[in-house]
Amino acid sequence: MASWIWVLIPLVAIIGAYVIDYQKNKLKWQNQTNSNEAEIEELRKLMSQIKRRVENLEAIAVDETGTMNPIDIEMRDSIKKENQRTVAEKAKNKGG
Repeated sequence: MASWIWVLIPLVAIIGAYVIDYQKNKLKWQNQTNSNEAEIEELRKLMSQIKRRVENLEAIAVDETGTMNPIDIEMRDSIKKENQRTVAEKAKNKGG
């Protein structure tokens, strides 16, 4: 019987080390999973906000008749020069 004790002690130590290592890895995986879930939830909220913003922009672009308003891409020279002047003034005020 005494000879079996000398065999069991190292076996219990080896198996115990594996169990402890497994538990540590399990906790680490759970923490990573919780972190990933929090990040996914944050991305879902962001996507929801973006969807609402797009819906608002679509509502602005469509008039009461349900047709898209034409967007004037070409800027008149006077408006373009006015915008350039405004931006230059703001840049001077901020830099100075």
